[in-house]
Amino acid sequence: MRWRGRADVQRRLGAALAIALLVASTSAVVTYSLLRHERGERTSPVTSAADTSRGDVRRGHALLTAFRDSLPSNSGNGLRCTSCHLDDGVRPTALPWLGTASRYPRYRSRRGSEETLAQRVNECVTRSLAGRALDEGGRDMRDILAYLDSLGPAARPAVPDSVKVAGAVAAGERVYAGECARCHGANGEGLVAPAVWGAASYAVSAGMARQITLASFVRHNMPYDRAGTLTDQQAADVAAYVLAKPRQDHAGKERDWPKGDPPSDVAYSTTAALAAGKPDPAPRPLLPRFVQ
Repeated sequence: MRWRGRADVQRRLGAALAIALLVASTSAVVTYSLLRHERGERTSPVTSAADTSRGDVRRGHALLTAFRDSLPSNSGNGLRCTSCHLDDGVRPTALPWLGTASRYPRYRSRRGSEETLAQRVNECVTRSLAGRALDEGGRDMRDILAYLDSLGPAARPAVPDSVKVAGAVAAGERVYAGECARCHGANGEGLVAPAVWGAASYAVSAGMARQITLASFVRHNMPYDRAGTLTDQQAADVAAYVLAKPRQDHAGKERDWPKGDPPSDVAYSTTAALAAGKPDPAPRPLLPRFVQ
């Protein structure tokens, strides 16, 4: 085949270069996915920009994985939703979102009434992210719900065994220094991993501020590169140490569990529990709320 002049040569070279770049980029993506698979990592279930009737799945995924950068006026700390819901919410041992959408609305004892999925999301925003609630009918909430809905109606994975042994703060300090500080920082401020106490971490009303919840999460998911290597006692000790540190307060937390039935490891007093004669939890150090 004979080329016709300089312009034709440039056009053909440009086309060849474009094809080469496409092949190279595709190969890189495939190779990266294979490496993640070999390391046991899970890839995001988001594969297209398809919408659902609730909103945009891809944008919802982006909000959940980069909450502070995406919605700074609603963020109250340095965390994102996937700081706790690991692997984009699909890791079975890390508070998975799989099957969540089909479970709502449902009764929840913390509210003392039926709760919608949008209300549940806002609980995480105001407690775990220490932030300002989203408009339940707004675009941001619709997109987040769309992502959760995209994970399908399958049954939720079996809940891993809870760690219910008592933790010791002094022992937890030693385990934290040896196993956790390299990622979360010596002062819990977060380095390559999220902050676990202080103003950049979750509020006292968050689920992760409960001893059993945090100890169980640590036992099955931490250290991140060697998950499952800590004993129940070590996980409980780390949780006790972390939860003895200051974190943001949450106004109105005393109204939680209005029927007087809070779990035994809740970190604060509630009006209904006190009225029922239940013991007052040991006080924890609190920081002022960053956003109201």
